[in-house]
Amino acid sequence: MNVFIWERVEKCSGKYHSEGGVVVFAKSEKRARELANEIPDCKINDDEKPDDVRQLVSGLEKVFIFPDAGCC
Repeated sequence: MNVFIWERVEKCSGKYHSEGGVVVFAKSEKRARELANEIPDCKINDDEKPDDVRQLVSGLEKVFIFPDAGCC
């Protein structure tokens, strides 16, 4: 199991400020993208590479979305 961290993706929210961060616990980057892209309004493009990847001993798949608060 790995943790894939995208500090900033172009679209992770349906809000006016659609950018934000995404953290996914998954076995592979491909699976991490699949899980994240199943979240409504979240789309991690193929050219958006993770900023960090960390290995875990064990764990369950999970997605955390951190939308930008923006100025409003």
